[in-house]
Amino acid sequence: MDSYKVIVGIILVSFISSLILGNFMIPQLKKKHIGQNIRQEGPKSHYDKAGTPTMGGVMIIIVAIILSIIFIPFNSKSLVLLLSTVGFGLIGFIDDFRKLVMKRSLGLNAKQKIVLQVVLSFIVCLITYIENPELVTKLRIPFSNGYWHVGYFGFIILMFIMIGTVNAVNLTDGLDGLVSSVSIPVFMTFILISIGIEDKIFASILLGSIMAFLVYNSNPASVFMGDTGSMAIGGAVSALAINMGISIFLIILGGVYMFEALSVIIQVISYKTRNGKRIFLMSPIHHHFELKGYKEPKIVTSFAIVSALLSLVTLLII
Repeated sequence: MDSYKVIVGIILVSFISSLILGNFMIPQLKKKHIGQNIRQEGPKSHYDKAGTPTMGGVMIIIVAIILSIIFIPFNSKSLVLLLSTVGFGLIGFIDDFRKLVMKRSLGLNAKQKIVLQVVLSFIVCLITYIENPELVTKLRIPFSNGYWHVGYFGFIILMFIMIGTVNAVNLTDGLDGLVSSVSIPVFMTFILISIGIEDKIFASILLGSIMAFLVYNSNPASVFMGDTGSMAIGGAVSALAINMGISIFLIILGGVYMFEALSVIIQVISYKTRNGKRIFLMSPIHHHFELKGYKEPKIVTSFAIVSALLSLVTLLII
């Protein structure tokens, strides 16, 4: 019982810290005119969002770093968590900074992004392997008590899962409050199933910070997290899964993220192989529902419910 009181306390500290930091940061972002650029080919309902402060994900990263230093003992597990979260967040920050501050039409190009992501994910997997080789060479299989003995091939699988998760979360960040709402059940699940104190506390810090960010990011959003925030969250999700030895379970636990990414892949394949024909009105899939006439809050709520249900399924099979 006492341990859960500590976890609840950390969630509250993270929430309040992020809320205070956001109250300071958002006016600064407005003052420096660091506002969101809206794609012309996107839904017309998003045009009014042009200029909304972005890169707000910095507040999630700052709180994660400070509270991790205060509450989590430093070891290889905590290093993996911080390196993945801050590292992927930094890649997103560079991308945002080049686009929004340096006013370049594109941030990092696709090749630059993938190279940085491959290098970072390899380092995270290497640290994990040095501390506990079985987390890389033996992967637990969902819906069974068995393990997939993959040997060194586990490096490639885990790197693919990390990069896929980070980019899937990034694609999910397209509506006010969507990533935050979908991610809250995910981090709650990590708190419930984690055994290591590092993972439990880190998931609690992220949960509190994301809940606070949702206060500012819910429709109509007063700030967006940008690639900085979405990629940091993706890094945290994948690192927690690796530390717990449940990376493959992200197919279920992170099912909403995966479905968003899959919708883009399906759309591209359909367009290229069916003479420009599309499966969805627009991808990622949340834009399809927008163009079908559903309002943002309804889509966000529905996706959050799906994420909660997938989290319950994960708790049943873990």
